[in-house]
Amino acid sequence: MPSLGGVCALVGEDLEPLFDCEIAWRGDKIVSIEGKREGGFDGRVVIPSFVNAHTHIGDSVAKEAYIGLTLEETVDPHAGLKAKILRSSAREELVGAMREALTQCVASGVTHVLDFREGGVEGLKLAKQACEGVGVRVALFGRPSKPPSKEKVLSNEPFGESELEELHRVCEISEGIGVSGANEYSDRMLEQIREVAKTHEKLVAVHCLESENTRNRLKHVFGRDEFQRCFSLLKPNIFVHMTHATRREVALAGKAAKIVCCPRSNAALANGFPPLREILKSGGALGTDNVMVNSPDMFREMEFAYKVLVGSTRKPFYDVRSVLKAATLNARQLLHLKPLSVGGNADFLVLNLEKLRPFWNLHSTVVNRAQTENVEVVVKGGVVAKGVL
Repeated sequence: MPSLGGVCALVGEDLEPLFDCEIAWRGDKIVSIEGKREGGFDGRVVIPSFVNAHTHIGDSVAKEAYIGLTLEETVDPHAGLKAKILRSSAREELVGAMREALTQCVASGVTHVLDFREGGVEGLKLAKQACEGVGVRVALFGRPSKPPSKEKVLSNEPFGESELEELHRVCEISEGIGVSGANEYSDRMLEQIREVAKTHEKLVAVHCLESENTRNRLKHVFGRDEFQRCFSLLKPNIFVHMTHATRREVALAGKAAKIVCCPRSNAALANGFPPLREILKSGGALGTDNVMVNSPDMFREMEFAYKVLVGSTRKPFYDVRSVLKAATLNARQLLHLKPLSVGGNADFLVLNLEKLRPFWNLHSTVVNRAQTENVEVVVKGGVVAKGVL
C-alpha cells in the first residue's frame, strides 16, 4: 500500500493544514490520514490536485492568434478566427497540439479538466485520441458540428431531425453538452438541449454574460436577456464566465448550479473582470479557458484571480483560501470526486516550497508564489503521473 509521510497536508473541505502528516492509499482511495494540527514541516506540502474547470484545448493549435482581436472576432462560432483555424488544421496537428497542452496540465498539477469541445462527434473523437495515456482525465462537453443558422434562431425554430440526432450522439460519448452561448440558439433549441442531456443523464454547461454586449443581444426577439434564457430554459449545471453578472444573478446561478470563472481570459479579451468575491462566496470554480489565449496553468490563474479580486474592488481580501478551493475543490463535485480525506480520492500533488521560505501564510504562498517548478509529484487515481514518491 503506497504512502507518503513527513509532509504538511491541506485536508478536507476547508483545506486545513495537518503537520507531520502520513497519508496512505489503496487503489484510487485514501485509507488513512494522520497528523498534527500544529508543527513544523520541511517545505513539502500536499494539496488536492487542480481541477481546471473550463478549457478549450482544441484551439491549442492557435496560441496567441487572438492578439488585437475582440471576443467576437476571436471565437464567434460562425465567422471567428478560431473557427476558421480549426476548420483548416490537419487532424494530426490538432491532436498533437491538444496532447501538448494536456501534458502541460499534468506537469503543473492538473489531474482533471472540464473541456468544451467543438466539432461535434468527430471533434470529441480527436480530443479522446489526444488524451490517451497522458495522465489527466478530461471531461468533454460536446456540441453540434455546426451552429444553427441565424435565420432559424431568429425565427425560434427547433433543431431539425438530423441536428437533434447529432446532439444525441454527442451526449452519448461525452460528459454532456457545452453550449457556446444562449444567443447562438432559439428558445426552442435551448429547451431541446436540456431535454437531450436529461435523457442521457448528462451535464449541461453554458457560456453566459461573458461580454457586456451579449446580455441584451436577442432580448428584442425573445423578450428575455441572455441570463434569463439560460436560467429559465436551459437550466444548466454549469454557468461559465458570468463576467457581467449582477449580485442577484450570481446568487441565483450559484444556488442552482456551479459557476466557473476565467479571469485571465476575460482580461485578455477585453471583457473586464468577473465579480470574484460573490462567485467565490457561492462556491465557484476557476478555469483557464482557451489555450489559444492562456496557458492551462492554474498557478497563474489563482494568482491573477486573487490580485484582480483585490485590485478591482479596492478592498483587502483575507480569504485567500477560497481562491485555492476554487482551483482544487469546488468543481470536484461535478466529477463525483472528494477532497483529501479518509475515503477521498487519491488525487493530489506534492509541492516543495523550501525555496519560498520564510512565509507567513501557507495558503497565500501556494496561491501567489508557487509555480510549476515547485511541483515534485502528481498523483492521479492513486498512480504517480509525475515525479517519484
